[in-house]
Amino acid sequence: MIAKPNIIYILVDQQRFDMLGAYGNKVVKTPNIDRLREDGILFTNAYTPTALCGPARTSLFTGCIPTTHGVTRNAEKGFSGKENADPDPNLPVITDFLEGYEKIYLGKWHIAETKLPRDYGFIGHNFAHYGFPGSGLYKNLVFDQGPGESNEYRDWLKKKDFDIPEVSEQFFGNNPNLQSQELRAKLDCPEAATIPAFLADEAIVYTGKAAEEKKAFLLLLNFWGPHTPCMIPEPYYSMYDPLSIPEDPAFNESFLNKPVHQKHISQMWGVNNLPWEEWQKIIARYFGYISLIDYQIGRYIDYLKEQKLYDKSLIVFTADHGDAMGSNKLIEKGSFMYDTSYNIPLIIKQPGERKTAGICDEFVYLHDLFPTAIESAGETPPSLDQAKSLLPLIQGDVKSMDRDYVYGQFTAHFSEFNQRMIRTRKYKFIFNSPTFGELYNLEKDPYELINCIDNPDYREIKKELIEQLLHEMKKLKDPLYGWFHRIRDVY
Repeated sequence: MIAKPNIIYILVDQQRFDMLGAYGNKVVKTPNIDRLREDGILFTNAYTPTALCGPARTSLFTGCIPTTHGVTRNAEKGFSGKENADPDPNLPVITDFLEGYEKIYLGKWHIAETKLPRDYGFIGHNFAHYGFPGSGLYKNLVFDQGPGESNEYRDWLKKKDFDIPEVSEQFFGNNPNLQSQELRAKLDCPEAATIPAFLADEAIVYTGKAAEEKKAFLLLLNFWGPHTPCMIPEPYYSMYDPLSIPEDPAFNESFLNKPVHQKHISQMWGVNNLPWEEWQKIIARYFGYISLIDYQIGRYIDYLKEQKLYDKSLIVFTADHGDAMGSNKLIEKGSFMYDTSYNIPLIIKQPGERKTAGICDEFVYLHDLFPTAIESAGETPPSLDQAKSLLPLIQGDVKSMDRDYVYGQFTAHFSEFNQRMIRTRKYKFIFNSPTFGELYNLEKDPYELINCIDNPDYREIKKELIEQLLHEMKKLKDPLYGWFHRIRDVY
């Protein structure tokens, strides 16, 4: 009999929190994630430390913010930086703990640039960098962020006797200088031949082997979706009528009194002038991708229940960050700090029966999941500057995380653009190092359309938020602290 709980972290890529049924979306269908929510705890105020894949995932892996663990940009083909995007080798990582556990890593990596999961003691997959296994494989696919030296998905297709899928009906933005990534497309293949199906199959296989050997296991199950390109087969491609998708409340962004960089990002993707009718088509495929992943998660959960593993497992569903997906006329993520990118879905089902309320509105972080896994295995996490274990909260031993705000940071994606954020329950203040800042009244303006940074009515509020941000930056040894401290009175 397994004494310690299995620990299963299901991480989706670029999932906007309010585009899930569990979070109140009335259009998208996610019955299996909703079912997990019924057995677990839904967190309404979960935040990523940064809205960028590699740095955020490394935060979960180390329990540290990006400027502490050292990965502040993505390791990505064509965008090499001055230094390798590897975490500080002196920092402990999650596999340094959980003694006696089988440690399984499946799917997207995007943590270290020069190392792979096997270098950290995982069994399973070893997709380097972004490692999308359809790149260089799918017929007609333009998107090129391939898996590196090996492609387990390609081998799996061959083993299952599936034909190589073909991409059609591609849609790109209207920037002629960026036609290298489809925003949406149709995939010609059976659902059973998709990458999400591959990951569910692999999760069942590796989980089954650990269970046969009577080993508790840590599984990090990483989907590449619903990150664009939203490439999906039928019935998911036509599952959602684009006309059924209501206009985003922040779609009518004017970019007035906003950092011009935001408009440049929208123009870079070629979406700034798209009418809502075109956005509806993109979002319909984003929803289809979400539903495809949901179905495959359901397959895996059903397997856990059949094998009597479900009640013995801590199961977490979350995302590395969100996606603007039309809000503020933006797509994906980048150097903008709206809640659509930073507020992430988080559902935790603990072993056995739920011990506390089914909804929690405490401020929590993605990287809180690092000490949570360690403590769940009965071990003591290392001392951390920001992350806290969620175990006492989900077990009902404490009722508060003692956080009045969350802090976020951003360094670079495509170009350098340093940002820092303090977000309370009522306000959000953003320090944009290269330009003027942003201040939002989230009670009056929940969609963050009106920048109050120069509004004299908010002078004292801005001062208070600046002090809070500086306090957090100093505590975390943020390298931007000195610069921001010097200009605090004129910013």
